Amino acid sequence: MIVPSTDTAPRCSVVIPTYNRAHSVGDAIASVLRQTMADLECIVVDDGSTDSTPALLASIKDQRLRAILGRHAGVAAARNLGVAHARAPLVAFLDSDDLWRPHKLTHEIAFLDRHPELDAVFSDLEKEDGGRVYPSFMRETAVFSGLLGEREYRDGVALSRREVFLVLLEEVPIKPSALTLRRDAFDKAGRFDETWSSSEDWEFLLRFARAHRFGYLDLPLAVLRVGDDSLHRTDQARGDTAMIRLLLRERRLLNGDREARAAVQRGLVTRVKHFGWHHGDAGRRRAAAAVFLRGFVLTLSPGLLVRAFAVLLGLTRVAP
Repeated sequence: MIVPSTDTAPRCSVVIPTYNRAHSVGDAIASVLRQTMADLECIVVDDGSTDSTPALLASIKDQRLRAILGRHAGVAAARNLGVAHARAPLVAFLDSDDLWRPHKLTHEIAFLDRHPELDAVFSDLEKEDGGRVYPSFMRETAVFSGLLGEREYRDGVALSRREVFLVLLEEVPIKPSALTLRRDAFDKAGRFDETWSSSEDWEFLLRFARAHRFGYLDLPLAVLRVGDDSLHRTDQARGDTAMIRLLLRERRLLNGDREARAAVQRGLVTRVKHFGWHHGDAGRRRAAAAVFLRGFVLTLSPGLLVRAFAVLLGLTRVAP
């Protein structure tokens, strides 16, 4: 493996935002530095960590690693800061608790080289959650898996803007750790919105998908690890609230687009259900009922109204 000189711009800039993850960021960095496509720079943005992250970063001796110590401003700001320091025409993201397979960048960059008409590519992921391993994150999705069908696109497939946008109105199959995009497209779409403390990736992807095209590689090139410090574990209510707020914003922007409005309606109903189940699983029936009732007001979905009264009367379990 030939490591390029730091005097020339690398082919790809990898941005890793991290905050108090000294226990995992080292493994994330190692998975980048082990890439078979070595013409890269790895930019780690420490978002004001108070643990041993700065010392760990200082101990890694690889000329491709660049550590940036920032103030604690959130993951969106950390990603933006990393991209601002990037020197390559391609930018890839990796969350500090996730991992890459060694051929990840090789596959994705080769695909983009074959498809100059595309602005970004994302891949499948293996998911680790609570001791369970899901070999294919995409096959677990409710909407994108239907778009894929039974076919396998191991050499990749070019997707239309419309089909990706419609999927994104219902769910988020594209994870930052499995995404590589062209820097000029990122700049045109606009940076991550730093006013979003959650769902900032979904908000960016929706903006990006309105004017840019994605490709997809049906290969699990990254490992998505859901840990005890993930938002899903620590503050799911904040995450669900942000997702519902985002979809309501998209609905306001759609005007007369019936197909897209139908998709965002399904997305809203799904998010409300998950939010209600979160409260119900914790025994908070009144809170669950309140979520379902508010969801009914927002969507006029009869099923949410039925769930609200059923939960209050104790006639059904909250979760499916």
